[in-house]
Amino acid sequence: MKKVISILFLLGILILFLIFNTPITRLGSGFLIGTGSHAFTYYDLVKEASFIRIIFPNEDDIPATLIYKDPTHNLAVLQLKNTPKIRAKKFTYAENGYSLSEYVYTLGYPWTNTMEDKHELIEGSTFLSYQRDLISINLSLNPVNSGGPLFNSNNEILGMILFGKHAHDFYKLEKSKQYNYAIPASTLAKVIKKLKLKNNSKKLTKLSNKSFVETTNKNIVLIEAH
Repeated sequence: MKKVISILFLLGILILFLIFNTPITRLGSGFLIGTGSHAFTYYDLVKEASFIRIIFPNEDDIPATLIYKDPTHNLAVLQLKNTPKIRAKKFTYAENGYSLSEYVYTLGYPWTNTMEDKHELIEGSTFLSYQRDLISINLSLNPVNSGGPLFNSNNEILGMILFGKHAHDFYKLEKSKQYNYAIPASTLAKVIKKLKLKNNSKKLTKLSNKSFVETTNKNIVLIEAH
């Protein structure tokens, strides 16, 4: 009997050891910037990570390092350790802010990473609700969408998405405001300028949503941090 108790005790110790020493994997979104060797995501996702990996749909899984952090705006820039196979899309950043009930959308990353996967087009609109320089948005999102790009009807990047709980926890927002949010493009553009990254941004002919998705979906990546 004592032997059985000793074995159970040791098993309990082992289970507790595994629970407290197994790295927790966190998932979020990101998108390529510059020439494609860097990516934006949100700082809370990667701030305590010992290992970061950028996952491309049907392409590479590439390790990355945190090279820039902005704890004030919950913003981070990652540098890929290898060059991805895909060629980065030339995004344009919105220069004129946003208006009430403006049409916006994002592309949700396909989680299972199989050849049949497609990015999910998530459509919605903006609110004129000012909270800590964030854009309030009415989109049906999930936590993994945080870090992804928010586009307007001109296919311009309007900001970087923060799932509602992530924004509330980080910025200590009013509990009565149950929106999702985005960090404005103006904040993103300042980071690109500060890091002297080649933006490759230029005005493009407006595309239909379907065409735009087809040309940009591989720039939207999954960030794995643990």
